[in-house]
Amino acid sequence: MMLPMKPLAFGFLLSTVLACGGHEAVREADFERSLAAPAPAELVLRNGKIITVDRDFSIKQAIAIRDRRFVAVGTDHDVRVLIGRGTRVIDLAGRTVIPGLIDSHIHATVAGLNWDAELHWERMRLLSDGLRQIAAAVKTKPPGSWVVVGGGWVPTQFGERRFPTRAELDALAPNHPVYVQYLREGALLNGAALAALGITPGTPDPTGGRFERNPNTGELSGWLQGAAAWEYAYSKIPHLSLDQARQSLQNCFRELNRLGITSVGDLHSGDVTFAHRRLLAEMSRGGNLTLRLNFYIALGEGGDEMEQVKLAVEEIKRLPRSDMFRFAGFGEIMMRGIGDGDALANPKGNQISADTREKFRGLVRYLVESGYSFQLQSAQDDAARPLLDALEEINAATPLSAQRIAFAHLEDATPETIARIKKLGGGVTVQDRLVLTGERNVELWGMEKARNAPPLRAMLEAGIALGAGTDAFRAANYSPMLSLWWLVTGKTVAGSSIRNKSQNLTREEALRLYTMGSAWFTFDEGRKGSIEVGKLADLAVLNADYLTVPEDQIRSLESLLTIVGGHIVYFAPPFTREERRPGKAGSS
Repeated sequence: MMLPMKPLAFGFLLSTVLACGGHEAVREADFERSLAAPAPAELVLRNGKIITVDRDFSIKQAIAIRDRRFVAVGTDHDVRVLIGRGTRVIDLAGRTVIPGLIDSHIHATVAGLNWDAELHWERMRLLSDGLRQIAAAVKTKPPGSWVVVGGGWVPTQFGERRFPTRAELDALAPNHPVYVQYLREGALLNGAALAALGITPGTPDPTGGRFERNPNTGELSGWLQGAAAWEYAYSKIPHLSLDQARQSLQNCFRELNRLGITSVGDLHSGDVTFAHRRLLAEMSRGGNLTLRLNFYIALGEGGDEMEQVKLAVEEIKRLPRSDMFRFAGFGEIMMRGIGDGDALANPKGNQISADTREKFRGLVRYLVESGYSFQLQSAQDDAARPLLDALEEINAATPLSAQRIAFAHLEDATPETIARIKKLGGGVTVQDRLVLTGERNVELWGMEKARNAPPLRAMLEAGIALGAGTDAFRAANYSPMLSLWWLVTGKTVAGSSIRNKSQNLTREEALRLYTMGSAWFTFDEGRKGSIEVGKLADLAVLNADYLTVPEDQIRSLESLLTIVGGHIVYFAPPFTREERRPGKAGSS
């Protein structure tokens, strides 16, 4: 056993080191440091450009990970003493590393439950390619099988600049029902789909929706306009079983990992049941989640909202909690008649009745007194103001400081509304839906209003808490890189520069929103969102340098290596399966 070194002996050793020169002195100094060094790291990444997003936005060269957390962040020399016989060492070859991205408002589980059963047009640049994808799917499915295209796309992203037509879908799939989702505004069905659902020219329109008809002939165009209409159809399409959903969720989450996402504020609408949440909890316990899910439960789809909250609370008590799967609160739909969805589907917002306001006050008072955080859906300033009236009244009696309260979307926030939210200690989660629909918003709002939507610079300078995200998968594209590009440039996928340049963010500011900013909304700013010693080891190694690539290349960035809790959950060349080798570093 080695005895402790006496002071005299230590002084002699130190003088010897100082007397030595060159590499010998370095080796001796490393040896001396190793005497007091902690246990070796499990994973070391070196020779890189580490964008830490710490307080100073410092750039480092290497990191070491042990027990799911960062144990060293610095130079290659700093982490050298933490490399042991069992340490995996990855040479980054100068590549850029960012903290794992956090989408503060996304419907990841809703999308994941049927990800494998649907086609995806988010990355399509030609409508013809999308139609060929439908034709290929038809060839692999027996007649009568559904072909479903998910949302998150707009016709302006296509070279053809147009929608598909029912005639095109009928020609491609005469014997297969085809359903094509368009954002949250509508869906296009072919003749086989209309027949399968029993929708005829004489079928009454659902309340709040419309089966579009030719005004001259009365024949169905195939378009279902409004959420009530497309939800009527989508709910009748066969979906994946619970067993199939497990793999579908994994594939969806790994697609987000491919783009550097490691955590999400996951909005659970009525499509997500207790059985689904139990499945997610099992996946977390078995190490099969590759995303950290901080989930919010939506209310207001049916029944008494207060009873829904109490039932949800009892359900949550039966679910295990971990760093990978945690209940974050309630939202985005808190009550029928509260919130306005989005400006395209509901440009005039909602008129809130006196009875609804009183019920809302009671519900929020219960949430505040019980200590639950919540997100409020408010695309437009007009919808936010009455909600703030209720919150301010409650705050006067029961301070809201114990909660993290988020206003989602709020694309036309006024200085007054921003100040009121800040005074309450709340924040805004900004989504990039306008990157798809900016031109349409100009038509609805006029250019003056659209050029300040959202007022990013004004909110940032006001010091309000800000997080970033997408509101994917129906209402928006799920790519955080597209969102970062939009935050920086103000451009749409059609190439229009709509937002005033004075309201755009710098690359550093945008990245901070997608990391530390988003972490704030789930009380996680001390645990993740930056690459610092002691924080959860979540990161992404990018295929190009986020800080220096030409602006228009930001939207095309991808991760080559995504790590969650020290565990590699996604890799692409030049990284190999060898680096994917399981270790102790992660629970996912």
